[in-house]
Amino acid sequence: MDLPGLKCCTWHMDGDVGVLTLNRPERLNAIANTDIDELDRVIMRAGKEPSVRALVITGAGRGFCSGADVKEWAARADADEESWPAKMHRTIARLYWLPKPVIAAVNGVAAGSGFDIALTADMRFGSTAARFGQVYAQRGICPDAGGSYLLPRIVGETRAAELIYTGRIIDADEALRIGVVSDVVPPEQLMERALEQARIFAAGPTVAIGEAKRNIRAGHTLSIEEALRNEQRGALICVNTEDKVEGLAAAIEKRRPVFVGR
Repeated sequence: MDLPGLKCCTWHMDGDVGVLTLNRPERLNAIANTDIDELDRVIMRAGKEPSVRALVITGAGRGFCSGADVKEWAARADADEESWPAKMHRTIARLYWLPKPVIAAVNGVAAGSGFDIALTADMRFGSTAARFGQVYAQRGICPDAGGSYLLPRIVGETRAAELIYTGRIIDADEALRIGVVSDVVPPEQLMERALEQARIFAAGPTVAIGEAKRNIRAGHTLSIEEALRNEQRGALICVNTEDKVEGLAAAIEKRRPVFVGR
């Protein structure tokens, strides 16, 4: 997948895995208003491109993402349809519903909306240098990029409330203990750890994983009957894929399946 002219991020492929790197290291990869359209375009392309079967998001330099660019935010006019929050909401939702596995490789500070970007991922890995904070309260505002929705679903309401109400920063070890990240590794091992898991996901049946992800995400607000109907719909989609044929053949032949993502 070719994405020329990127400014706030970089993109490359590692086999079937797309790697999106937030790239404003001098600002700890803070997100400016003008950056969001670019991020949204990359995420949308990754979702639609068949060659991308999993996605890893990380940051350049010392930070994963420090959230909104505070200097720009302080000078911003009252919110309107094309303001930072409205555009960021579209991007967060697109990433949350991306029909492919997403892994956040958190290399440093993940604060505010940067923390929220990490929370949209299916899995998060942290380096020992990672720090996480719902710092909105320290700025006199409430979460505005999904944190109040995403964090309680990962750590529970009580822990989420404490972190959101105080804006307290937690280190990588605490993040591991409360379930924000799945593993913590030295900084030099972080990308390989994330890519190792992403390659496992990318080798799987992409359509089936996408349908399973949709049902996991939707299941938060559905009754069991609605969830079962969604699973039935997903199963009917999967039954017509090449990967379903391969999976069944591999089971009969007692071998590992080789999925192609179709």
